[in-house]
Amino acid sequence: MNALRDLKNFLRKHTLKKRLIIHFMATILLMSVTSIFPFYTISVLMEEMSNTFEMNVKLNDLHKTLENLNSVYEEYLNLKYSRSLDDYYKYCNALKKEADSIKIDYSNIENALILKDIKNMIATYMEQTDAAVMARRGRDVDEYYLYYSKSNKIFGYINEYIQKLNNSLFLQNTDRYLSVNNRVYLVETLNIGVIVSVVLLNIILMIWFIHNITQPISELSKAADEITQGNYDVPHIQVDYEDEIGVMARAFNRMTQSIREYVSEIKEKAELESRLKQQEMENLRIKSDLKEAELHALQAQINPHFLFNTLNTGAQLAMLEGADRACTFIERTAELLRYNLRNLDKPVTIGDEIKNIENYMHLLKERFADKIEFILEIDKSILDVKMPSMILQPIVENALMHGLGDIEHTGTIWVKACLADSFAEILIKDNGKGISEERIQEILTGKAREKDTNKSNGIAIHNILSRLKIFYNEDNIMSIYSEIGGGTEVVLRIPLDYEGRRVSNG
Repeated sequence: MNALRDLKNFLRKHTLKKRLIIHFMATILLMSVTSIFPFYTISVLMEEMSNTFEMNVKLNDLHKTLENLNSVYEEYLNLKYSRSLDDYYKYCNALKKEADSIKIDYSNIENALILKDIKNMIATYMEQTDAAVMARRGRDVDEYYLYYSKSNKIFGYINEYIQKLNNSLFLQNTDRYLSVNNRVYLVETLNIGVIVSVVLLNIILMIWFIHNITQPISELSKAADEITQGNYDVPHIQVDYEDEIGVMARAFNRMTQSIREYVSEIKEKAELESRLKQQEMENLRIKSDLKEAELHALQAQINPHFLFNTLNTGAQLAMLEGADRACTFIERTAELLRYNLRNLDKPVTIGDEIKNIENYMHLLKERFADKIEFILEIDKSILDVKMPSMILQPIVENALMHGLGDIEHTGTIWVKACLADSFAEILIKDNGKGISEERIQEILTGKAREKDTNKSNGIAIHNILSRLKIFYNEDNIMSIYSEIGGGTEVVLRIPLDYEGRRVSNG
């Protein structure tokens, strides 16, 4: 595994051209080794076979030369031809050279001793023949006969030893031949194994090499097809090589990343434009609600300035006649009317709103006597907090008209204003018939506007909520809790840092 990992790391650092060259060079080298190995093995075996039979050939040549020498030797002794004497010396030199050319192989001690004896006997034989020839040339018959007898006896021993050595070498060579034959079979088996191994190794290397080249190309092709079909979230192509395919894969990854970023940017712009359009539509709707509220306020007035002056006149007249209760009633009505004539875009304080509610409650108390009860609990530390005008009175009016309108028991409306952390919390609660949770959600989300085109409760509350959201740039500013038969509670959380919010909103 380590070798394969090292090979992979080595190839990873080279170009595709170098990798192809390395692959083909490795294949050629393996095939060459596969071819050279049997050639070298067969050469070694052939050399061993040649060495095996070389000794037999030399012994046969030695025996043949010895036979020729002995023939011309006897011919000279019997006939005394000068030609025979020349041949005798020629064969003597040849026999001596052939005997010296045979090297003694001490791997087999017995054969080495026989060969050594043969060489010694040849030397002795040649001494005896030389002495016989010299005696023959000196016409000493008895002496040359004596030497001839000795040489003839040695000649027989030499032939016997050569035959004995040949037989021994034959047996030895037979065993060596069988051994070489077995080795040839082993070499052939190993050669087949090496060839099969090299072929399998080449196939594995070729498959591995082709896989490493084609796999990234296949992934690139698949990813490109996905992109053409509009799927830009294709995974990155992982290529560890530094070759041309690696460069192409990294360029493709950068291209897909750029396309994804560009598409994401376009989508974000589209979503932003969509939100801006929705916000613009919301602003238009809120302005429409504000205009509607102003229109409703104006429609409720009949020449308000004339009516306001008339009410003041009536209050003064009642005071002159000593009707204090009527005077107070008319003054409160006039103050309520004057407050309603204010510009709705100009902020007021919580104290102004509470004062307006007190005027409104006073008129209702005079009108409904014991049928309704108002309870005010006001924390004076928050009276100077800024807020939009005409917020609290419509909520109290909704509680009166829709919460307590159809009940038989005495209705009660609580108005509580206190400090809660960084907010001025204003609570308006009644013990009327209550409303369902579904209705609360319709009022808060504005769906009541679409369903109750002829009613004003849901629309008025939603208009108030819209104005508060715009004024404070705060979504979580109003909560409504109610229980059927248990009354309704509207909670406003007015931020104390009104000026800071106005600055942040521009």
